Amino acid sequence: MEKVNNFIKQFQEFGSDVNDCFSYGMCYYFAVILRERFGANIMYDPIMNHFAGEIDGQVYDITGFLSTYDDPRWVYWEQYQKEDALHTYRIYHDCILKLQ
Repeated sequence: MEKVNNFIKQFQEFGSDVNDCFSYGMCYYFAVILRERFGANIMYDPIMNHFAGEIDGQVYDITGFLSTYDDPRWVYWEQYQKEDALHTYRIYHDCILKLQ
């Protein structure tokens, strides 16, 4: 989607520090930005411990298009929270809220 890619490029113009920030440690918050701007569903990859946004069947993060929503590595964050409560707690504590 061109408008999504153009939006992401605006962030990338600020350099590699922005890319690194939203790739390593703040990926959840970039997914939230995509949710607020485009109505994205927040997706989670439990193997990579990475968040992204799904818009019209396509999954994006700060680097741009990643894959389609039916790629088995991606699960809807809302669904994942219900399936693994202990891991969800750790993600909130250590990644999203960074309480440690």
